[in-house]
Amino acid sequence: MSVEALNVSHPEFGRKTGIKPEDRTELAKALGVVLADTYMLFIKTQGVHWNVTGPAFVSIHELTEKHYTNMYEAIDEIAERIRALGEKAPASYTKYGELSEIEDKDEPQTAHDMLTMLIADHETAIAHMRSAVEWCEGKNDYVTADMLIARMAWHEEAVWMLKALTTD
Repeated sequence: MSVEALNVSHPEFGRKTGIKPEDRTELAKALGVVLADTYMLFIKTQGVHWNVTGPAFVSIHELTEKHYTNMYEAIDEIAERIRALGEKAPASYTKYGELSEIEDKDEPQTAHDMLTMLIADHETAIAHMRSAVEWCEGKNDYVTADMLIARMAWHEEAVWMLKALTTD
């Protein structure tokens, strides 16, 4: 393989999809926030999975494993959609911290506090997705809107399951 093949930094693709170039950039920015939220929530969910203790350990451990596995797959799907729009997908912890409103938190907590934290974080992600969906539909990007609607449905179900565990 020639060295020239490795020196392509930003290939341009001719896109005639009905979405204006400037709108693709803005769509990718909105998806960057969704990607950052998903990554932050993925990390925090994995932390709960590893560190939860107490009588509900097995239930929470199994549920959080299902959740972080789902988000791991979603991270790739979201990043690839950003690339399909012709933009660079954010790919650093620093950038995720800048883009996401989900706060990094790694202190010892009770199982109840861990679940409450995850519920709030899912709700933050849902709010950002909902805003992005409205914007996507206004710019004729139904592919991204459809992907985000499916992600919102999954996160809303996650909130329901987590809340079911926190009831007294």
